[in-house]
Amino acid sequence: MRFDELVLVRLVRPDDWAPLPADEEMQVQDAHLAAVADLHAVGLLLAAGPADGADERVRGFAVMRCGAEEAQEVWARDPGVLAGRFVAECTAWLVPAGMVAAGPGAPPRSVDEAGA
Repeated sequence: MRFDELVLVRLVRPDDWAPLPADEEMQVQDAHLAAVADLHAVGLLLAAGPADGADERVRGFAVMRCGAEEAQEVWARDPGVLAGRFVAECTAWLVPAGMVAAGPGAPPRSVDEAGA
């Protein structure tokens, strides 16, 4: 059996997190969403979105089409990570080849687009 190597990314609020001023928070979030959309556009990202659960520290999830080391390098450059909004925890995931495939959807490029 062949396997595809994917990476599960969990975006977690760091222990030393502190709120930013609202306008700065919006700028960081817009830059983060644009970076996520760019990853999707070049084929590295299968899916991404915010977490919806009881653990407030978990901010979102992503599924990447690359190795764990490359995913860690990519997320280290994300504006949200660089601003200290979250840390990316990357875990390699082997699934039967072709079992997980991208659909027609695409992530929003901004906060405004996400709210539309």
